Amino acid sequence: MRDQSPNPAGSDRSLADLCAAAVGGDRAAFEALHRRLGGGVRRLFLDRTSGRSDLAEELGQRTWVGVWQSISSGKYDPARAAISTFVYAVASKVWLQHLRSSKRAMAPADAVEVAFGRDDNPSGAMQAAELIQAIRDCMNAPPETGGLTEDARWLAQAAAAGASDRELARRLSISPSTANARKRAVLEKVRRFLAQRGHRPETAERTV
Repeated sequence: MRDQSPNPAGSDRSLADLCAAAVGGDRAAFEALHRRLGGGVRRLFLDRTSGRSDLAEELGQRTWVGVWQSISSGKYDPARAAISTFVYAVASKVWLQHLRSSKRAMAPADAVEVAFGRDDNPSGAMQAAELIQAIRDCMNAPPETGGLTEDARWLAQAAAAGASDRELARRLSISPSTANARKRAVLEKVRRFLAQRGHRPETAERTV
């Protein structure tokens, strides 16, 4: 799918513009989306497969097949999640499929996948994409509108990445019990933000 020309078609268009064209059936716009976002998908799978380029390539191809199927069948709605968010959600579904088909223990690389439930069909990633989009909105929104401060954003991300209360405490120079209290307060704020968007608040801590 790579275009070797100096200025590949679509390189001067926004992702939103390319997405709208792809939803309308423009395959060239979809190819441009692949060029813009494909590198990130490949890096994601390289990280999760410990650098196995062959497997990362296979999972990446499955991801883009799922994205195209969702777009062409009308299962993706640009108004509900950005295309970059949706591609990530499909990639996570593909990763879940891989874990289950290879009979590996359920050990996702990040907390987002845990919130996706048992449905690992890439074409059903819209709900997951909406949840990820809502969390990204929470992380980026100004504190006065319900978003997080810079310190709270770091705490939520560190906790979601698996940092223990002791690790958080060392970083913040506070006691583990205080770190735990701050973490719970931040995650409760995320839950309230998601609840206002219609998402189940209990998924917030697992998905930040």
